[in-house]
Amino acid sequence: MPEATEVHHRVPRRLLAAYDRARARKQFDGEALQLWFEYEELLFEFGLDPDLSREELEEAIESSAMVVSYEEHQSRIHAADWVRWGRKGGLATLERYGRAWFSHLARRRWRKITTGELARIQERLRQDREAA
Repeated sequence: MPEATEVHHRVPRRLLAAYDRARARKQFDGEALQLWFEYEELLFEFGLDPDLSREELEEAIESSAMVVSYEEHQSRIHAADWVRWGRKGGLATLERYGRAWFSHLARRRWRKITTGELARIQERLRQDREAA
């Protein structure tokens, strides 16, 4: 059986979102300046010139792509990122769906309820939101 592979970008695609946030401000104020400094700091972290255009940044990201094994990508390259990503995703889920749904997800993860029970709970919570 062939080994599973994934594409890893040495220059992360999240730089495009940082670029867009830094450029989105119409008014140049303290917040706009802070966003720009954060963007430049990310560029320096990856050895890039802060004067890159968006097209040049896209090109740098795509040219940094490399195929690596699934195991290497998950356990070596991004090992330190999983906690940050999990927390970010967890907070987004909590904000989007509320504490009730979040606690039921945890119960499912811990195998306290079945997938079917979770689906019924989800439907009940949806109906409660619509009724409110």
